[in-house]
Amino acid sequence: MTSSGRWDPAQRSSSRSTHILGYPSQTEYAERWAGPAKWITAELDYLSGVLPRGARVADIGCGPGHHTRLLRECGFRVTGLDLSWGMLSSQGTPGVVQADMRALPMATGSLDAVWCAAALLHIPRSDVPVVLGEFARVLRTGGELITSLAEGDGELWETVSYESSCRRWYVLHQADPFAAQLGEAGFRVVGHSRRSTHRDWLHFRARRR
Repeated sequence: MTSSGRWDPAQRSSSRSTHILGYPSQTEYAERWAGPAKWITAELDYLSGVLPRGARVADIGCGPGHHTRLLRECGFRVTGLDLSWGMLSSQGTPGVVQADMRALPMATGSLDAVWCAAALLHIPRSDVPVVLGEFARVLRTGGELITSLAEGDGELWETVSYESSCRRWYVLHQADPFAAQLGEAGFRVVGHSRRSTHRDWLHFRARRR
């Protein structure tokens, strides 16, 4: 980390840095996904039904902060976190923090919900238990986790012209093993669904035990 508090790209692994540093110039990517899809609206409605206004929520892997804004419109107190400073600064979203989801800068039990949309797919498989453990740590008992990830097998570099022009690192997951990992981290799965766009997605709602 530099004296300004920003992460030094030289400190990142080669795969992570190539992937993350490809994002800052991707304004087309950020704008393409600015509007809420049906699944986002459904998850926002779910959280609004189980959490009070003013609930403390972290949008982890928030990118430019589109979901951060939507969560705030629901009346939640939201902090957005992402490892890429370029993505965080691209839309001028206030209240965002540069951070690694493997070591969240939040107190134990300080959150009512964690929102992590399409961000775990960029985490090496070996680090997923660490990340889920961090989610469990920062959530209070009974806190909610909303997460989505790409369905499939393996890990790969992929250039998806539909999404953006940069090469992106994907870690794919299957539903049953991921549900088991959630359980091992201290969560109870309360909802699970699939959707298909240009790829297949898994959506999980889980509650901190």
